Amino acid sequence: MVYALVVSFVVLATAAAVLVWTAGRLRRKTVELRLAVEQTAAARDQAQVLLSVAEAVNSSLSLEDVIDVALSRCVHLVRAPAGAFYMARPGRVELTREASIGLAARAHGAVRPLTAEPMLTALNAPVPAVLELEGEAAPGLDGGGHPAFVLIVPIRRGTQLMGAMELYLHNQPLFPSSLTELLKGIAAQAATAIRHAQIYREQEESSLTDELTRLPNRRYLGQRFLQERQRARRTQKYLGILMLDIDHFKAINDSHGHLIGDAVLSHLASIIRGSVRDSDVAARYGGEEFAVIVQETDLDGAMRLGGRIRTAVEQAVFPSDLRLTASIGVACTDDAERFGNLFELADSALYKAKRSGRNQVQAAMIDRAKKQPTGLRPTKS
Repeated sequence: MVYALVVSFVVLATAAAVLVWTAGRLRRKTVELRLAVEQTAAARDQAQVLLSVAEAVNSSLSLEDVIDVALSRCVHLVRAPAGAFYMARPGRVELTREASIGLAARAHGAVRPLTAEPMLTALNAPVPAVLELEGEAAPGLDGGGHPAFVLIVPIRRGTQLMGAMELYLHNQPLFPSSLTELLKGIAAQAATAIRHAQIYREQEESSLTDELTRLPNRRYLGQRFLQERQRARRTQKYLGILMLDIDHFKAINDSHGHLIGDAVLSHLASIIRGSVRDSDVAARYGGEEFAVIVQETDLDGAMRLGGRIRTAVEQAVFPSDLRLTASIGVACTDDAERFGNLFELADSALYKAKRSGRNQVQAAMIDRAKKQPTGLRPTKS
């Protein structure tokens, strides 16, 4: 009887031990499975973030759109109150801030030298680094105050530094390696998209630039004129056109050859470029003709600009020691109904200048009542 009880107790104790061991093993397995599920979910979430970023940055060939998407996603990921995107420039040992989120107007740190902090340490770190910001290096925040720390994410394509993102922080958190790897992945996607956008922009600029003079070409001139016409109509400001060319240019080609003729046009382009304001648009119109869009300037101002160009041409020494002159036609008005005729009017004024002896500036006088240019009906000879 006692023996049977002992045996039963041993059996029960053994069974209990087995149950405890099994329960412990199940708990460990449960924890392992939960961790595996969480890791899988985290990996899936990271993959989804990278995929969404890749789709977003590659859906546009606009450099501004690419920068905006990459920066906004990274600011959101680290819950930063602000962020900035810096771009590298060929031949420069500094990065320039191209876009920002949450920064005050004219915030400090618009330019980051590569040889000074915080970039010096960040660009040599193996992973995105959190660094302390001091003094002028800390930009002002839109909501007031300054960030104490910055997480810097370099943007590289191979060994080429293309820029960096600065994500501003109030404290110094310990980011998991999974997050820093995710930020590196976003930076890699951004680098590829930025390069594509740069190539597209270079091709666009090439298609809108005259190869000989490096001035905008007629296609670009037409696009800008439509924009400036709309702006002048909206603001009720003056809009003007200058048309000009070298006097007796055909004789230059005939006597000195087309290579010298091309060099003369290139030199003329540099004179025009140096004479106009930054807000004006100078372009090669075709052949030896050039045009300038003059913004928010009345006829007297446009005539003064024409006079400066004419004088500069007359005083210049062109290739092969040539001394040349230019004729210029000017048309200018604040009458929105006449904006569409400005090129025709300026061209007529140019040919009046040639017929009147060349080396002069002539204006098209616009009669508002008749909506016709007065005294300018020459035929091209």
